[in-house]
Amino acid sequence: MPPPPGFDARTFQDLLTTQAFGRFLVYRPTIDSTMRLARREADEGAPHGTLVLADEQTAGRGRRGRSFASPAGDNLYFTLVLRLPLAEHQRLPVALPLAVCEACCVEGADSRIKWPNDIWVGERKLCGMLIDASLGPDGPLAMPGVGINVNGDPTGIPELRATATSLQRELGRAISAPRLLANICNALERNLKMESAAALVEAYRGYSLVLGREIAVTPAVGSVYFARASAIREDGALVVTLADGTVRELLAEDVSVRPSNML
Repeated sequence: MPPPPGFDARTFQDLLTTQAFGRFLVYRPTIDSTMRLARREADEGAPHGTLVLADEQTAGRGRRGRSFASPAGDNLYFTLVLRLPLAEHQRLPVALPLAVCEACCVEGADSRIKWPNDIWVGERKLCGMLIDASLGPDGPLAMPGVGINVNGDPTGIPELRATATSLQRELGRAISAPRLLANICNALERNLKMESAAALVEAYRGYSLVLGREIAVTPAVGSVYFARASAIREDGALVVTLADGTVRELLAEDVSVRPSNML
């Protein structure tokens, strides 16, 4: 099935500089989740770099099992099927948000990464992502799923009115979704092949929304506590320092930048 009228697949392909990412495209107008379809495609032997794209998700999924609002319209909802060498597979949690942030900045948005992988502009969320990954007998398999508010207006959704934004809302003009998606694919493939993990993380740090700032940490178990985000390690872990000098390393906790209107 061809992509929607608003998505020019030829433009997308022409702008790709990748060897594999995005070279094979699977499109559905409406689907429960691009990640679920990507899993089925992977199980059926989809090649490395396959891009699963939808115009609408009815059961989009965020971190910790949360729902992810994915209305039909002018946004991007996609998942890649990646069969990477182990070293590149391990870089994906850092390389993916960096690639999305870089592509949004190319459009002119002052985008930042709210650890670990949300993309924000100012005090509003622009993009969310999730990575499903496994290590099987045939090697690593990763399915990074991304949802970006491109030309839609998330403030029309009551639960998002105070917290979300879109590229068009921030920049005051329509954005080419094929160009944005091609730039993400190009940046991601390039980032994964960076000379060193240290260089990759250094680039990620440069776009960090949280480094050096006071944050609220919500652990999976226990109460919310406050700390200063003091470092990001090469594996992507966030190092925080509490008021009493205690240092903790965060791997998957939820964090929000203080004050509370940025939660």
